[in-house]
Amino acid sequence: MAPPSLNVVSIGAIDTIPVPLVRAATTFVATSIDDLGRALEVQATRPRLPALAIDLVGHSTRDHHLLRLGATIIDALDLGVLRYFERIARSGILRELNVSCLRLLGCETSITPSGQRTMRLLASVLQMPVYGSRKRLSRMHHSDAGFDDRFVHVLDEAAYRRPPEQLVAPLG
Repeated sequence: MAPPSLNVVSIGAIDTIPVPLVRAATTFVATSIDDLGRALEVQATRPRLPALAIDLVGHSTRDHHLLRLGATIIDALDLGVLRYFERIARSGILRELNVSCLRLLGCETSITPSGQRTMRLLASVLQMPVYGSRKRLSRMHHSDAGFDDRFVHVLDEAAYRRPPEQLVAPLG
């Protein structure tokens, strides 16, 4: 069973999730990526959970199938986006909240080279698995608590790989 999720839903994608989820305390509506940081800050004021998934929910772009979060396209080649996630990682809030993964829940966010590259780079920056969808997603893929566990098979994972341990001491 997947951990509970912190749902950050793009303002333009409210129609893709069930109404009870829109009203859930763990759901935040985003007009840009900055709302992710605000959602994390609010979650930090709540009781700590054993694990938490962050679900970014939105429509994907037409050509590259990158997730749109409000006015922001989640593209790791956009230095502003990558730096934003680096700041979140450095802040320690993900560790504090026991975040176990990030899921980019938009249609086919893992099927293009751009989507796969974004997932890999985010996994490296956040040091945790990042998931994207290989299918089109709709309201039926969500329950009133978030992404429905019955559909995890439509997600692809970009796993964080730790750099290999240094086997030999540096010279000098």
